[in-house]
Amino acid sequence: MHIVTVDEMRELEARAEREYGLTSHILMENAGKSAAEILVEYMSKQHSKSRREVHEMLVLVGPGNNGGDGLVMARHLEQWGAHISTYHWKEQLLTVNGREIPQEDTAQELEEIIQRADYILDALLGTGRSRPLPDSMRSLLGRVHEERDKRAELRVIAIDLPTGLNADTGEVDPGTIPVDVTITLACPKQGFFFFPGREYIGELHVGSIGLPPELESHLKTEMLTGQLVNSVLPKRPLNSNKGTFGKVMLFCGSPPYPGSAFLAGNAAGRIGAGLVTLAVSAQMLPIYASAFHETTFVLLPEEEAGSFECVSTLKSHLEGYRALLMGPGLGQSPYIREVILELLEELRAMPDEQRPHLIVDADGLNNLSALERWWTLLPPGTVITPHPGEMGRLCHGLKVSGGGIDRLELSRSKAREWQVTLVLKGACTIVAEPDGRTRINWQANPALATAGTGDVLAGMIAGLLAQKVDPFDAASAAVHLHAAASELVSAQIGDTGLLASDLLPQIPRAIMRLRS
Repeated sequence: MHIVTVDEMRELEARAEREYGLTSHILMENAGKSAAEILVEYMSKQHSKSRREVHEMLVLVGPGNNGGDGLVMARHLEQWGAHISTYHWKEQLLTVNGREIPQEDTAQELEEIIQRADYILDALLGTGRSRPLPDSMRSLLGRVHEERDKRAELRVIAIDLPTGLNADTGEVDPGTIPVDVTITLACPKQGFFFFPGREYIGELHVGSIGLPPELESHLKTEMLTGQLVNSVLPKRPLNSNKGTFGKVMLFCGSPPYPGSAFLAGNAAGRIGAGLVTLAVSAQMLPIYASAFHETTFVLLPEEEAGSFECVSTLKSHLEGYRALLMGPGLGQSPYIREVILELLEELRAMPDEQRPHLIVDADGLNNLSALERWWTLLPPGTVITPHPGEMGRLCHGLKVSGGGIDRLELSRSKAREWQVTLVLKGACTIVAEPDGRTRINWQANPALATAGTGDVLAGMIAGLLAQKVDPFDAASAAVHLHAAASELVSAQIGDTGLLASDLLPQIPRAIMRLRS
């Protein structure tokens, strides 16, 4: 499912008419009917009522195509038994079940309808407007918001997008109100995935307007969906052995941060890797041997032996490993930095068919960020997984968190410049490829804002790479499943108090739910 900008959406509609004869009228009819069907399905789940159950609905109609979509939708809903009132904002014209209300009675009648409506549909303005909302429209939306706060049973539904939300940037007008459901048309809009807009969308559904799929073939930004992830997950043949699902090597952990390796290693196993091995110093072995039951170990020489001995030992055990995760919990000592640089040099020198896929996270990134043109040190096919702070350091001081930064364009441009698969973590995590392909995860769970969840994600990516999943697909699937696992935890405990280790048993459950 592709994500579009306003200009891309306009071009799709123009080509639909030019190349396929799909006029704006046809597209509007398709849009309104599809949106009505989605709403009826939503209502049946919300209320366990039949398709024919009567609901009181108010449709707020704007002057443009969005208003037209709302009117088509209203017609279908009325045919299916709903009581429909429409309020044409520009003309201040109110109709109730097809009866036009006299102008002098409009304000009072509208107020009464707002107070008794089960559903209020926002079809005021669509993607074409970026100017501030008129005061009268802000006032109308404010009254709807006030009523929604009073009555928990009232549902507000946005058609295409909430009025006043910028479809490209996610910025919102002061009059924009959060909705329960957004039924967007044809494709999700880019601004839905940026803040503050993301918080106004509610439950997202996508309605069809009848565009031929081939019209979207040139688009390079996708929404991460369960259907997409299910299509790239590796199969599990009956005649498998642990070698079938690959081996992961971890170069992670240190005395101050032993948990990083535990989280990453278990995540790699939980997502299906056949074998996980931890490269660890002898002084750390007792800690990990008591915590890991399935993991094997490579004993690294102590720091006194020097970085060369450490890298030589690690390299000698890499044969047959498909993924190498480097970074979580390593620390940032001069010795570790030296080891990282020498290890990268060895990896670059290895033949492509023998080199494991490299994933660099956490302290692996922090050590590299101190170097000029650090990306030239990475072997081909590397995956990096920075959070906003790490991304800022990799960009040598750029402030990535907060407003003013286009995270999507930044991810796309840096993946191209650095020639890596880039996972920019955060609410609505972005996965970008050097060729411009980009995927954005819709799920945003504040429960994940806790230490160690990034280590889990890095381990999941490594586990999928070990199973011969393409780096872009491996990163995409891991991001989606990581969020899905967090939702399974949140369903039990809410969005406060999740520990990174809580995710581990939920990873296979998330996969099972996806496959079913």
